[in-house]
Amino acid sequence: MDEKLQDLVLAFRASGKGREAVLERIAALLYGEPHRFGFDDRDEAAEALERYRERIAGLAERFVDRGTPFEGYLASSLRFLAKSLRRERRKCRERELVCERAESWACEEREALRPLGAAGFEGCDDDPAKLLPQGLTVARLNALRSRLVYLYVKCAWEAEDGETRRVAAATGVPLEWLAAATAQARRSLEAERLRYERLSLRRDRSWSRLRLLEGRQAEACDLAERRRVGEAIAKEKLRLESTRRAIKDFHPLVPNSVVARILGIPKGTVDSGLYYLKKSLPGLEAARLPKKAPLRRARRTGRAASVASATALSLSHPKD
Repeated sequence: MDEKLQDLVLAFRASGKGREAVLERIAALLYGEPHRFGFDDRDEAAEALERYRERIAGLAERFVDRGTPFEGYLASSLRFLAKSLRRERRKCRERELVCERAESWACEEREALRPLGAAGFEGCDDDPAKLLPQGLTVARLNALRSRLVYLYVKCAWEAEDGETRRVAAATGVPLEWLAAATAQARRSLEAERLRYERLSLRRDRSWSRLRLLEGRQAEACDLAERRRVGEAIAKEKLRLESTRRAIKDFHPLVPNSVVARILGIPKGTVDSGLYYLKKSLPGLEAARLPKKAPLRRARRTGRAASVASATALSLSHPKD
């Protein structure tokens, strides 16, 4: 059969005819001895013939008689092809494993990154409506409303549509104007947004690597291999946890100078307004609003936007 296959290939090379006959003979060899060519069984050989038909036919087209029979060239090429097929199959299994666990990961992330509501804070039992000082005069109430706008624009990263409506209603500014000012403030944080996207991409890649490593560990039979993969899993878990903490603690603030430029007022007005607002609202002290480093990340800085929204809710219904 070796001689016949060799003759068929040489005749095909000479005349360009008989391509199907060569493929049929190659298929007969593969089905007859799949292990000889690197395949586990006939099903795997059939899959290779179906997926790489043109590539296998190209072996006959590229063959040059240099003393080595075509079947030797065919065997070495198909063994490499069998390795590629198994590698792709393993990647497919790993992708399926990742997809199976993706939903549980999404639920976990939604819980971990749950936005702070306007009606309460994590670790704080105080009612936001009680954070306002009582008995304010009209002048002080107007000043408080202005300072609330400064705070909300400063916390534009955390701003949401519902909170924007409440703050606009409480402060008496047009909703469209406040939404535009908040959007402009968010655009000033473009570098921070890119950093957040890099963190998210790093988290996603780390999570995918972790799921793949867990799948490989489950399939590993050798004890040393399982130990090696286990060490890699431990390192990847630390890397993923670190990235998740960085995302959770990511709460950039708009610099006071940018807030002043957007609102068209002096920077000192914003500085003093936020200072007195912080003194009058204890909730801002819990939010750890930074004084001189507006872009410093703090674990609970995101509370500032919620305090602003809660204060707006209180201003909408002032007590007599």
